[in-house]
Amino acid sequence: MSLTSAVVDLAVARPNVDVLAQTTEVSTGGLRQWIGDNIVFTILLLAGCVIGLGGMRGNLSKVVTVGGLSLVGLAWFSIAQSETAATGVGNWLLGLIGIQV
Repeated sequence: MSLTSAVVDLAVARPNVDVLAQTTEVSTGGLRQWIGDNIVFTILLLAGCVIGLGGMRGNLSKVVTVGGLSLVGLAWFSIAQSETAATGVGNWLLGLIGIQV
């Protein structure tokens, strides 16, 4: 049996099972979990390195700026990951101006 005939036999043969490309429902839950597990930790690590290097050089104004902006960014990620957190922050902001929801 030659290689050509074996390839043709494999190409012509049809399996008895139905093959689907995707058998599960597509959602963003996995992406949200991956961001929570990996990206936030990476941002914390990078911010810690930048703050540490800035502190070693004596540039404290940049250290405070980078540290504050890092905390704002992490708060943004944590609020974006949870629907209840976003609702809670919205209710709190409305409560500051006297609107109770």
